[in-house]
Amino acid sequence: MEKHWIVVGGGFLVVVAAAGAVWSLFPRSVVVPPPLVSGTPLAENTIVASSTPKSVVTNRPVTHLLPLAKGDTIVSWDFKGVYTDTPELVMQANNEIKHLSESLATATSSAMILSVGIANQYELIGNGKKQYEYLERAIRADMMNGLPWHNLGVLMERLGAYQTARIAYEKSTIVQSQYPLYQYAYLEFLIARMKGETIDIEKAFAAAEKNIGKTQDLNDLRSEWGKP
Repeated sequence: MEKHWIVVGGGFLVVVAAAGAVWSLFPRSVVVPPPLVSGTPLAENTIVASSTPKSVVTNRPVTHLLPLAKGDTIVSWDFKGVYTDTPELVMQANNEIKHLSESLATATSSAMILSVGIANQYELIGNGKKQYEYLERAIRADMMNGLPWHNLGVLMERLGAYQTARIAYEKSTIVQSQYPLYQYAYLEFLIARMKGETIDIEKAFAAAEKNIGKTQDLNDLRSEWGKP
C-alpha cells in the first residue's frame, strides 16, 4: 500500500499518483465529528472583533479544534518542503497564497477548499505552523469534510506528533467513513507508527471493513501488519 497525501491548489482539483503518495482533491461531506480530546494548544490565533465600525484586534487565545495530544512535542514547525530550495518556486507559492487569501476573504461555500489550498502552499515551502493554521480554518469552515483532518494527520506525522496525528487521521475516517482513502491512510499510519497496538489496529480494521467492505487493499494491509 502507498502512503496517501491529499492536496488542493490553484482553485482546481487533480489526482496525481506518485511513488509513495496519492494526491486527491475532491471535497466530501458526511457527519459532524464528536468532540476532541483536550491538551496543549498547538498555537494561538488572533481574533478580530467587529463590535464597532472599526475592527478591534485582541490577543485572546482561541480554543483549538485539535490541541497537541498528551506526550507529543514538536521540536520545529519548519521542514524542507518541495519548493524550499528554489527561490522561484517559493515566490510562486507566496503569490498563490496571496491570490487564494484574497479569494478566502470573501468566500462562503468555498472557504474549506481555499483554506486547504493555502495550507498546501505552505507545505510546499515548509512552513508547518501556517499549514496547521489554515488546516484548522478549513476544518472550522466545513466540519463535515475529512479532507483537512486527513491532511492535518499527515502534517502532524511529519512533525513527529504521532498521538495528535492519530487523532486527526481517525477523525477523517469518522466524518467520511465511506471513503476508502481515509480508512487506508489511518491503518497505514497505525501499522507504521503503532504496530504493536493490536487491539486498536483490529478495531480500525473492523471499522474499515464495516464501512467500505473487505477489499483487497485491506487484505494487503493485514498482510503488511503481519510481517515481522
